[in-house]
Amino acid sequence: MIFKLIVMSYYDGFLNVLRLKGMLLGTLLLSTLLPAQSTLSVKESVQFALKNSPMLQKAKLDTRKSLEQIREYKSTGLPQVNASLGFTYNAKLPTQLIPNFFQGKPDELVPVQFGTDLNTTAGAEVNQLLYSQQYWVGIKAIKAVGNFNQTVELKTEEEVAYNVVKLYYQVQTIYKQRDLIVANLEQINGLLKATDLQYKNGLAKKLDVDQLRVNQITLQTQLQNLELNYQQGLQALKFAMSMPQETQLTLSDTLSEIVMPNADPTYLEPSYQNKLDLTLLDQQTTLQQLNADQLRATSWPTLRAFGNYNFQGQGNGFGELGKNQNWFSFSAVGLNVSIPIFDGFYRKSKVEQVKIDMLKIAEDRKQTMQSLQLQHSQAKQQVISYWNTLNALRENRKVAEEVYSVTQKRYKEGIANVTEVLVAEKTMREVQSNFLGNLLQYQLAKVDLDYANGKIREMYK
Repeated sequence: MIFKLIVMSYYDGFLNVLRLKGMLLGTLLLSTLLPAQSTLSVKESVQFALKNSPMLQKAKLDTRKSLEQIREYKSTGLPQVNASLGFTYNAKLPTQLIPNFFQGKPDELVPVQFGTDLNTTAGAEVNQLLYSQQYWVGIKAIKAVGNFNQTVELKTEEEVAYNVVKLYYQVQTIYKQRDLIVANLEQINGLLKATDLQYKNGLAKKLDVDQLRVNQITLQTQLQNLELNYQQGLQALKFAMSMPQETQLTLSDTLSEIVMPNADPTYLEPSYQNKLDLTLLDQQTTLQQLNADQLRATSWPTLRAFGNYNFQGQGNGFGELGKNQNWFSFSAVGLNVSIPIFDGFYRKSKVEQVKIDMLKIAEDRKQTMQSLQLQHSQAKQQVISYWNTLNALRENRKVAEEVYSVTQKRYKEGIANVTEVLVAEKTMREVQSNFLGNLLQYQLAKVDLDYANGKIREMYK
């Protein structure tokens, strides 16, 4: 009996383990079938994009590649060691004619053959660059390329962050517009229900019911369109973030009626001197200058040292090659100086081309500076303009909402007709929509101002 109880207890425990494993397996399968969910703030969205953007990953790879290019270029100044091994079988030795000194007849030429049937050589050679002005300038140039690629990486981060932030706020605006329509629709539904009941009791007109239903359908259509626009906006945002489209994305930050940050007077002041666009152009100028220096350095002498040590074996058969007396060694050390004298003005022409490119970059910098000044000025003016408009629309919205509330109350008391209610509702909806639109434009103008001043990357990173 005890044995049976023990077996049964083990059996029940085994079943419980199986049930637990089944529940865990089911949960795991369900998690793999359902799309992943993410709730992100605007800052978290930027961080996600910076981590996953293929464009940024390519920029990072270019930076890594430039480090390898630096190592590659430096390697040309390190000792170059090569080994060689050769074997030759002379199927027929070459013949030469020499004076017949052997028989005392120097005027007579006799054919002779020199060498052995088999020859083998083995050796090693070392070359070392001792001095090259072009090499040292090239070291500076390749490091400057690495710095340029790092700046390109930062610029890519800036562009990715800028696009994600703007899309984030645009999607959130659509969401708030949707909330307003939902709230208005609920009020219309309540009025329609009450009016329909009054109509059935003979206290309201059928025209009132029809007008409310038309307004209801209009709001439902607007809500459906906003739902579609919201989904499209989320898709665009996920694409900008490099997030899988099947991920269920929820945005936690909302557009708030914040006060314009003008407490600090420096906020609206330009600070685009450190903009990465200008940094990139300055680095391009440096690269071109180093390119010109490297071309000029080709007129300097180049000094190299070399040394080699070799073994040579000779014989008419493989057995003879194995004899020590048939092996000979030879070696050499020396210096090699290369002195450029005249290149047909090739170097001069190339340097002049580089100077022209530098002048073009200078013009690009002027144009970029003017563009940044214009961008900052317009963003600053838009921030102030939309803020002023928001102050006016905020008051209009308050008045429109009060008028709608009073009209609703008057309608329920039988003082106002349904037309007055619908007019008040439409006016309120337009004012609310205008306020949201201007709130979005104000926020985007702030983003543009931060972008113009080169602050967007650090603010959301």
